[in-house]
Amino acid sequence: MKTELVENSGSLLENHTHITSSFDLSKGSNEGVITKLALDNVLNHSVKGFRKNYLIEKNLNIINGMGVTLGDSIIGINALDCIKKINKNIQITLIRPATCHSYVEEIYSIASNLIDRLEYMPYDIKRLRRDAVNIDIGNQLYWHDFNNIEMHDFFLKNLGVDFESIPDNWKCNHWLQDSFPKKTNNKNQYVLFCPKASTSLRSIPEKFHYQIIANLYTSFNLPVHGFSPIKHPMYKDISKTCSNTADFIKAIAHAQHVYTCDSSALHVASGYDIPTTCIFTAINPVLRSRYYKNCKSIYIGDEITQNLHESEDPAIIEHVVSRFEAFYEKI
Repeated sequence: MKTELVENSGSLLENHTHITSSFDLSKGSNEGVITKLALDNVLNHSVKGFRKNYLIEKNLNIINGMGVTLGDSIIGINALDCIKKINKNIQITLIRPATCHSYVEEIYSIASNLIDRLEYMPYDIKRLRRDAVNIDIGNQLYWHDFNNIEMHDFFLKNLGVDFESIPDNWKCNHWLQDSFPKKTNNKNQYVLFCPKASTSLRSIPEKFHYQIIANLYTSFNLPVHGFSPIKHPMYKDISKTCSNTADFIKAIAHAQHVYTCDSSALHVASGYDIPTTCIFTAINPVLRSRYYKNCKSIYIGDEITQNLHESEDPAIIEHVVSRFEAFYEKI
């Protein structure tokens, strides 16, 4: 597939009839004619800016939302929550890529109180209602402002919402508390260690895990649970007992503190107002945790890693390790 299609700031059209995504096409073979999605009844903020008054709209179709990773999806769904707060009666249809991991798709089932209909691509363009607001928000990694404005604001802006008019406390992923309430009588106290992101670039290297776990136990005087195979007398690896997204959310929601990297754990923790320490290696924290008042964000990146979203390049990962070494030598 041509680079201009892979990096298109929006969705694609297959054989001029069905909406698809570069993400889905990258997962399988395709022999059809692929073009950029450009229809007069589909809005795309990266092509032409727009603003919508959702107080008066009845139906919203979001094409290729709200991301292909768990963290992006949590923030994207938060934008839907904002729209529902503006107009509780609006009907939201979400049209998604068909090939995302099951643990990502599970969050959309959890958010069923905010999503009135969930559909998957390829999606026949004839099914798009002309009396609805149809918005393409696909392939956001390649949108210009994805690297320039905070992520909650990114989704709101590109759905036509004046993001500056939305209260900061609407941008904390509190929709999770409504969609997935946590138990109030949980007596098992622990600190949670979540060192893994969807890319090595943003993960905490394993060589530092023991030191972090030891420091967490000393600081909080509580056992440490987490997602690392490291052995420590006061640590429990819960990787095998968290078999799905619901289990993962529960583990975070009931923690006394979360220590993590730039990952979905950060966004879940904010949803439940869990005090969090988050290490950022590439993306500026102001673009991810600006509205998370219970989060201590620490940036250790530099000009080599700045604004990279993913990398498994050995040289870059080695550089990231050196940045962690310099950071942990100071504490």
